[in-house]
Amino acid sequence: MTSPMPDVPAPEELPLEVLLRLAGREIEGDYGDTPRLALVALHRRPTREVFDRAAALVRNSDATQRELGVQVLRELGDEQPDGCRPFRDETVTLMRARLRDEADPAVVRWIVSALGYHHGREALSQVVALAGHPDDRVRFHVAAALPSLVGLDHVEPEAADALIRLCHDEDDETRFYALYAATREIAGLDVQAVTELTAQLADDSDEQVRAMAVAHHEAIREVRELLTGALEPGNTIGSYDHLIGPVLVTLAWAGDADDARLWLDDEIRRHLGTAAERFDTSSIADRLVTWWADKERHTWA
Repeated sequence: MTSPMPDVPAPEELPLEVLLRLAGREIEGDYGDTPRLALVALHRRPTREVFDRAAALVRNSDATQRELGVQVLRELGDEQPDGCRPFRDETVTLMRARLRDEADPAVVRWIVSALGYHHGREALSQVVALAGHPDDRVRFHVAAALPSLVGLDHVEPEAADALIRLCHDEDDETRFYALYAATREIAGLDVQAVTELTAQLADDSDEQVRAMAVAHHEAIREVRELLTGALEPGNTIGSYDHLIGPVLVTLAWAGDADDARLWLDDEIRRHLGTAAERFDTSSIADRLVTWWADKERHTWA
């Protein structure tokens, strides 16, 4: 008769040092290939003890240990109602200081990602400076982090320039994430610049980049016509271009048609300001939602 197997403790029940040792093994593999149970367990333990231990690792002389510390701090604790994670300010300060001296690309990429996860807008200039980094994964993380570091309505010029450059990056994934940010997440980019960008990428070598660029280029034209026709028929096309980005980003993120109508009405009124009182913005929002529903959504996925 075989003896019963001893109970194996769940990751969240393990001592901190054991979890750190297991998480260190997990990050040695390619990201996304295997579950990272120990790392996730650490993320779910946002205590001062965990923060201090991870912060000490960030200062370690060994690059692998620094990477582990950064990956722990990257998602330590859930976002609170104010949009910040626990230890946000301390984490951003630590990441910025480490970024000034860090030479290992594997650590740099995760520092950039951590700054994005903690909305470290004060680090924007440091992150933008890495848009031309020789390591393609660093550039990828810059593209992915920028939407969390910029003003979504009024994008800082240096960030907008960096994002446009990343849309032409030699790495397919970096181009995709940069274009996704430029068309689906950041409402405040200059619409003419985005129009030119999507035209340039209409024959991109990557199928996903190409499809997104073509779909968005067409959507800009159609939304411009809808807005002009609804807001001021007969006026010069382009009079309400400043609404195109907010409209398309809102439609992309709205959960359902009812949410989209409410959110669009709010966004249109917010961007029109006092002029909104002259228009039936609710009706305009409804027309835009109907138009969106008629689009082939798979081209936006």
